[in-house]
Amino acid sequence: MGVASDYAVYYGALNSGIWYQYANGLGYLAGTLVSFSLNRIFTFAKRDKVWQRLALFLLVASLGFAASALLLWLLVDLAGFDARWAKLITLPVVVVLQFSLNRRITFKN
Repeated sequence: MGVASDYAVYYGALNSGIWYQYANGLGYLAGTLVSFSLNRIFTFAKRDKVWQRLALFLLVASLGFAASALLLWLLVDLAGFDARWAKLITLPVVVVLQFSLNRRITFKN
């Protein structure tokens, strides 16, 4: 759901004429908030230390956002991909990166 939220907001922002990197920031924020809630409750079943886990999750998300922005820049500006397709290409890379880090850092026992 976090990935779907990210892409839906990104796609809508692009269609509204917002520059792809700004659209990426908006989508990423939406996806991050949804992802934290769902991962905390369902994926990792952690209901303790909410604020500490949120801070760690946001730290990990900042790394994921940097990777996403860099990959988008490479694909859109250097390789000439359409911004809509480029985002779809970046999503699996960023999801694996963030999930791995969150499992080891944010939601560890």
